[in-house]
Amino acid sequence: MADLSQAWRARHLTPGDSIGHTGTGGVDSHTEHVITLPPEHPLCALRDLWLSTPSSGAPLRLDLLCGRGEDPLLPEKILSREDAPFVSALTRFSTKRIQQLVAAPAPSAGVDLDEAVFLYLSNDGMAAWMLLLPPVGDGAAITAQRLEQALVRRGVIYGVDQRLLNQLPTLPERYFQLFLIASGAPPEPGTAGSIVDHYPRVPQVGIQVDELAQADYETLRLVQDIQQGDVICEIIPPTRGVPGNTVTGRVVPAPPGAKAQVPQGRNTVLSEDGLLLLAAQDGHVEFTGQSFQVKPILEIPGDVSAATGIVNFLGDIHICGDVCRGAVVRAMGSIQVDGVVEDCSIEAGEDLVVSSGVLGQDHGIVRAHRRLYAKYLEHCRVYAQESVQSDCIIDCEVYSNGTVRVRTGRGVIIGGTVRAAEGVDASTVGSKAERLTNIVLGGLPCEDLERRLIQDEVDAAKLALEKLEAQPPETLSQSMALSKQRMNLYVAQMKLERLENSLERHQPPPPDKDHRRLTCDAIYPGTVVTVDHSSYRVTRTTLKCAIGLKNGLVGPIRL
Repeated sequence: MADLSQAWRARHLTPGDSIGHTGTGGVDSHTEHVITLPPEHPLCALRDLWLSTPSSGAPLRLDLLCGRGEDPLLPEKILSREDAPFVSALTRFSTKRIQQLVAAPAPSAGVDLDEAVFLYLSNDGMAAWMLLLPPVGDGAAITAQRLEQALVRRGVIYGVDQRLLNQLPTLPERYFQLFLIASGAPPEPGTAGSIVDHYPRVPQVGIQVDELAQADYETLRLVQDIQQGDVICEIIPPTRGVPGNTVTGRVVPAPPGAKAQVPQGRNTVLSEDGLLLLAAQDGHVEFTGQSFQVKPILEIPGDVSAATGIVNFLGDIHICGDVCRGAVVRAMGSIQVDGVVEDCSIEAGEDLVVSSGVLGQDHGIVRAHRRLYAKYLEHCRVYAQESVQSDCIIDCEVYSNGTVRVRTGRGVIIGGTVRAAEGVDASTVGSKAERLTNIVLGGLPCEDLERRLIQDEVDAAKLALEKLEAQPPETLSQSMALSKQRMNLYVAQMKLERLENSLERHQPPPPDKDHRRLTCDAIYPGTVVTVDHSSYRVTRTTLKCAIGLKNGLVGPIRL
């Protein structure tokens, strides 16, 4: 091997020059995990001397991943932070080697240097790199034992690649390249806790339909019954995680997994071990907001009639029989009726399910502040904020701020008026006898009905007050009746004023005009479709059609 010390002197020193820090260079550029050293860097100069080639200006590329690809121990964000300190340490090491080369007292004197080992530890202690420089003159070659001693001096005792360590002294191309000689074990974070629900957070609203397209509303159980002590959900605790180790043997603690947010709401309790969420009482389980709640449920085993009295309940109601003529049923939650609803008043704060159907005899009123499901709806007034679904609607006044769907069973809408803010979807609309059937789309039908009912109440109170005031001179009983009736009128007028103010403050955006349409498989003459006060009268039987706004006018449109 040529005498590198004399070669260095011949190339870089002239009489009068001083020996010092020469060409430290730096990071010229880096791409992800590759560091490129410029030609003037001391390590490039040492490489050129060792190869006995004139300086070609070729840079030196060092791969921090050492050809291993994307190593999970060395993510890019970690490698990018190692660039500057790595180059700084390598520059000091290379400069020191050059100073040793020119340390001979006379230009003709040679220098013997053993094979050199550069060892660099990452800042987080998860990796150790090794770079070897060739011996100079009669310097000794490296041995596996010397390499191991170099690691021990720097405290590298964990994750050493022993196979690579033993092979390095005999590798023919081991100089001026990086080797990942040791890798730490990163900590494995604990897994986050989780929740296993025993009850669905969003009930699956699916009506079973048989091969004859008959819907079974009895299977539509929107009220999820639960008994005290039943498990609502399981709480899976987080794991602690597995500690890691740096290459110096330092234990790196693992962050524990995050605890699951327990969805504990009203009338629920945790088990003693904290792993189960239980019902604190019998009732109906429902997920509201971010928690499970158990709401009280009123189970009525038979019929409800006028003789039963007014049924008011703050929770859910399950009526196993019929709701007969003259009955009044109100619930803050949902109402499930297994039988028939007759000429009565029934109102649900949430969903209303009538398994058999409604026979209103032109006086019955059924109201749901969310969704309404019924086998059939005949001669009644229907109110539903979100949607109405039935097998058939005959001679009804229907109000829905969402959609009306009549597709199962007979799937017919005959007579009456169906008002829907968004759309109506039915198998058949109207009849061969050309029965007048009105479909009104748009607006806020539920609020229109509420305004109409309150206005009827105001008108009735005014009429009653006028009759009382027209009677002969006041008696004590008449004076009390007048005071009571004036109060009734005042209350009704206040309700109407409150409704108008609420509508002004919370006017919802109108539905998309393109979606306000009637869609059906067959429509008969006598049907009138109205959208935004523009009407279209069907004059001939039409199959597979849709009617909606087109260029500002109501008429058939393409599906």
